[in-house]
Amino acid sequence: MPEKKRVPPWERAQLSFTLAERRRLRKVEENERPGKARLLDLEENRKRLAEIRKHFCPDCQRYIQSDQLPKEERKIGEEQGFCKCARNAPKP
Repeated sequence: MPEKKRVPPWERAQLSFTLAERRRLRKVEENERPGKARLLDLEENRKRLAEIRKHFCPDCQRYIQSDQLPKEERKIGEEQGFCKCARNAPKP
């Protein structure tokens, strides 16, 4: 049976301090940003996701090449490759 490695007290103290610091920071953040603000953030993210999905191919999960794509999304599409599905192929 493997022996349990003994953790030095200073490492335990450091870990305890780190966890307490995270809890404190989380509590401060929750006090600064009440739940309503988070709901507004979620709603804003839902709208942005819906906008992105308009330019996304449901089959191959790539951007559909279009002049309407915002600059950031066009850059991602160029890096990852645009959709080449038959129904989304650019018309000559």
